[in-house]
Amino acid sequence: MSGPLEARVVRLDAKGCLVHLDEPQDDLSGDGRELWCGVRGRIHLRDRRGQKSPVVVGDRVQVERTLEDRGAVVGIHPRTSTLSRPDLRKGHIEHVMAANVDQVVVVSSANEPEFTPGLVDRVLAVIEYSDLEAVIVVNKMDLVERPPYEVETYRALGYPVLLTSAEDERGIEDLRARLRGRVSVVTGHSGVGKSSLLNVLDPDLGLDVGRVNVTTRRGRHTTTAALWIPFGEDGAVIDTAGIREFGLFGIPKRDVPWLFRDLAQVAPGCHYPDCLHLHEPKCAVEEAVESGEVAAFRYDSYLRILESLDENVTR
Repeated sequence: MSGPLEARVVRLDAKGCLVHLDEPQDDLSGDGRELWCGVRGRIHLRDRRGQKSPVVVGDRVQVERTLEDRGAVVGIHPRTSTLSRPDLRKGHIEHVMAANVDQVVVVSSANEPEFTPGLVDRVLAVIEYSDLEAVIVVNKMDLVERPPYEVETYRALGYPVLLTSAEDERGIEDLRARLRGRVSVVTGHSGVGKSSLLNVLDPDLGLDVGRVNVTTRRGRHTTTAALWIPFGEDGAVIDTAGIREFGLFGIPKRDVPWLFRDLAQVAPGCHYPDCLHLHEPKCAVEEAVESGEVAAFRYDSYLRILESLDENVTR
């Protein structure tokens, strides 16, 4: 029997994972590279304790053929990077959304639903901690006359912000240029138009597109499984399910202030070196918020993150 085959996980759902083999197999249908796989029990027990799933989209794996059109993951190569958050049902479990990525594209919408800086700030904090590149996309610009005021704050902090519309295709070429040659994971609330943007970038994808609930003004989930989408010659996009909440997993509370670029710029001026900027005496960050040097919405996002971390500790 031949040895394990090298592959990448390109889809994950309740049935198992779909892998794309590095080398085609003559007896497989299609291009001879796709194989549905289960995960060997020893992988569950040994390699990914404390995680929602032992394998995720983007993982480099070794697989063995078990049946004519089935296989099993028998090994996982070390990851170069991950994007993760706490599992919503069990906060002490890590939900790794994607592995081996170069950048994170956080998509929000200018309207329907309204722009949500709180989610953007949470994702940016995780991106900073994970040492990944960030791209902020504000979609549905055809529904508003001007961008959300927060956009200028993000740009001043050095984050690239793209203003797009899947309807009139504005900003699409800029987004395509940002994705080219990189492995990008796309995340954001349901209903902000992630799948619509990807369909415009590649009309052959045919991803399901949802609508915003007219009562709650929230989006409906359309992407139910993470999906690896090749993009260009050497790039890829990992499309993920729309999220309602995005928490920080495994990040020490003392590190959070340094994950906000604006807070980190003024924090050295605090009287106490371990200042958490929670009403400590002579806090330079609070003074910067009062003077307008630090945007109030960013400080509010920071406080909400600290509060959520306290809640997770007490559960």
